[in-house]
Amino acid sequence: MMGFTAFLGKELQEIRRTWRIWVIPGMLLFFGITSPIVALVTPALVESLAGSQPGMVIQIPDPTGMDGYGQFLKNLSQLVTLAIIIASAGLVSTERSSGTAQLVLTKPISRAAFLLAKLVAELLLLAVSTVVATAVCLGVSRLVFPPVAAGPLFAAIGIWLASAMLLVTVMLLCSVVFSSRGGAAGAGLGFSFLALLVSIWPPAVRYSFVGLGGAAAKVLGSQPAEVAWPLSTALVAILLVGYVAIRVFERQEL
Repeated sequence: MMGFTAFLGKELQEIRRTWRIWVIPGMLLFFGITSPIVALVTPALVESLAGSQPGMVIQIPDPTGMDGYGQFLKNLSQLVTLAIIIASAGLVSTERSSGTAQLVLTKPISRAAFLLAKLVAELLLLAVSTVVATAVCLGVSRLVFPPVAAGPLFAAIGIWLASAMLLVTVMLLCSVVFSSRGGAAGAGLGFSFLALLVSIWPPAVRYSFVGLGGAAAKVLGSQPAEVAWPLSTALVAILLVGYVAIRVFERQEL
């Protein structure tokens, strides 16, 4: 693919010099720091609120490091997932509407290389940020709680990362199909909502990527979980959606 390496370098430099370096990495780092602390103070807050109501008594077990891990995974599954949709919605649509894509593609770079470089840069940003934030979460948890096994945390976040990478790839396709950032974001939200609905069906949870969320929670809780099929179908979906995005982009008029 002509021009891939050079354009990937340009994308990585652009991430480092613009707001993109602060959004997803910033949120991940913030939740890596605050999730264990929130888990630590939540029981005291709940008991304090319950104490203000006459006759109400709520007893909550003392929090552990696993509660901090669970809070971190919950924040990633909800808030960071939403941020990925919003931040990735303009991957192509913004550059196309501003005329930047047309200018870049007059140079010796193929459309496939243009899209693939954007996808690889986004996935690298997400993966590195997730690894750093997970390490920070582990470190803070070890500071405020007695140490607990880190293996379930790494496994659960790895499963979440697979689903997040699939979402980034879907957003790349949405940004190719829709000319506006808002339209791409709406399509991404629709995809997430549809996946949530499909996850009601047990066979889909067991044999497709929609089961990744539930599998991550089970793995974190050291419960038996089906991960081979969800991870395999997620990888196949990433490759397939990426291929479709390239084929659609190659046929579009800019």
